[in-house]
Amino acid sequence: MVADERQLGPYILREAVSARALTVTYRAEHAELGRAALVKTLKPTVSAASAFAAGLEREAKILARIRHPNIVDIHDFQRDEDRIWLVLEPLSGPTLAALCARAGRLDEGAAAAIALEIARGLGHAHERGVVHRELRPERVVVTPSGGVKILEFAAAFDGRLPSLPEPFEGSDTFARPDYMAPEQILGAETGPQADVFALGVMLFEMLTGVRPFDPPRAEAPDGAGGAGGAGGSRAPRERERERDDERWADGRAVAHRIRSAPPQPLRALLPDVSRGLERVVLRCLEKEPEQRYESGRAVADALAEELSERAQPPARALVVKALAAAKLGGDELPPADVPAARPAPERRHAPPLAPDVRRLATVFALIVAGGALIELGFRQQDAAGPPSAEGREPGAASGERGYLKVLARPWAEVVVDGELIDVTPMARAIPLQAGRHFVTFRHPNAPEEKRTITISAGQTVTIDVSMRIDRPAPDAGAPVEDRDASP
Repeated sequence: MVADERQLGPYILREAVSARALTVTYRAEHAELGRAALVKTLKPTVSAASAFAAGLEREAKILARIRHPNIVDIHDFQRDEDRIWLVLEPLSGPTLAALCARAGRLDEGAAAAIALEIARGLGHAHERGVVHRELRPERVVVTPSGGVKILEFAAAFDGRLPSLPEPFEGSDTFARPDYMAPEQILGAETGPQADVFALGVMLFEMLTGVRPFDPPRAEAPDGAGGAGGAGGSRAPRERERERDDERWADGRAVAHRIRSAPPQPLRALLPDVSRGLERVVLRCLEKEPEQRYESGRAVADALAEELSERAQPPARALVVKALAAAKLGGDELPPADVPAARPAPERRHAPPLAPDVRRLATVFALIVAGGALIELGFRQQDAAGPPSAEGREPGAASGERGYLKVLARPWAEVVVDGELIDVTPMARAIPLQAGRHFVTFRHPNAPEEKRTITISAGQTVTIDVSMRIDRPAPDAGAPVEDRDASP
C-alpha cells in the first residue's frame, strides 16, 4: 500500500492499519518530535459535527479511565473545527486472529498465557464498570515482546457515560455472532460475564483451531467452483451473492447453537488437554451468565493457578515462543485497504449543520450500518432490524415506529400481522409502525400463542412466552432446519 502523507494536527499519517464502521486507524508520526503513534479518526464519510462523533470522544474517556498493561494506552485526544481524533500508543505485532490463522492451533501453555493476559485486562476494566462487549481475536494484538493488548472500546458499556446513539449502541449486533454470549444474541442487558463468554470462545479456538459452536465442516464436492464447473460459468456478482447468503445462513445457525446447544466436546478435539484448563473453558462457556466466572479477574486467577501448577515458564515467554513458532514475531499490524485520510480543509469554519439533525443522523446510521455489514460478512435488507421471510419489515416505511422484543421457550416462529418475521432466538428488536399489532408464536408441537400489543413511537415492548409443548419435538426442541434460527 502506498503510504499516506496527509497530516492530522501535528501527526503525519503514514498508512491505515484498521477500519471499522465509523473510524480508521493510521500508523502515524509526530511531525516535530518524530514520535510514533497510532491515530484513530473518523472516516471521511462521517462528519465530525454529527452525533456519531461523540462515540470517539466516549472511547477516549473510557480508555483514559482503564489504563492497564493489557489494554491499548491512549496518549491524547484532540479536535479542531471539523476533525476529531485519538492518539494511541504505537503497537507492532499480529492480531490474535492472524496468529491463530497462521498457527492453526496454539500450544496449550501459549493459549492459556494469552488468555491470562486478556483476562487481566478485562478484569481491570470490569472492576471499573467497563464491559468491552465486542471482544474477538481481531480486537487483540500480540506484541513481539510477548505482550497482549486489547483494542477497540468503541461499543463498550460504561455506566458513567451516556450510551451511543442507535444503531451503534450494542453495535456488536452488526457482527457475526461467533463470540457473542447467549444474552447478547437475545439483545438482553450484558455484564462482565458476556466478556467472559467471548474469552472462553477465544481460548477454545486457540486450543483447537475451531470455535466451539462452529457448524461441522463440509467438504465441497469435486470440481465445485472450479473454472470448468458450473461455478466458473456464473457471473462474479452472482457467486458473491451466493457466498453472502451462505455466510448469513451460517451466522444464523451459529447464533442458534450458542443459545440452545452445548459446545463441541473440547476433549474430543484435543484429547490431551489438561483437566484444569478444560474446566476453565467450559465454565466460561456456560449458557447462564451467573454460572460463568463473574469477571475477567476470576478467569485470570483460575488460569494463573493452572499455569503455576504445571510449572510453566512466565506468560510472556510462552507467548514469544508461540510467535516464533508461527514466524510472526516481527510482523507489524498489517495495513488495511481503507480510504485515505480526510485532507486538511481550506476553510477554517466547519459547514453549518443541516436544519433537520434527526434526518442527517438517520442517513449516517444507514451508511455506517451498511459498511459494517459488508466488512463483517453479514447481509441484511435493512440495518434497522432483522429481515422477514420475504426480506420485508412490518412498518419499515413509517418514520414513527417502535420496537418489539420477543422471547420464546423453547423456540417459536414469530408472525406479526400475518407476516412471518423469523424464528427465535432473535438478536434484535423488530421495528414496527406505531399502533396496534397482532403477534402469533408457532411451534409444531404446541398450541399457538397469540398476543395483541399497542406500540407508541420510540417505545420498546417485550413479549416473553413459554410454548406449551404437548409432545416431543423432532430434535429436543430445536427447529428442524437449524439454518432458520436467527442471531
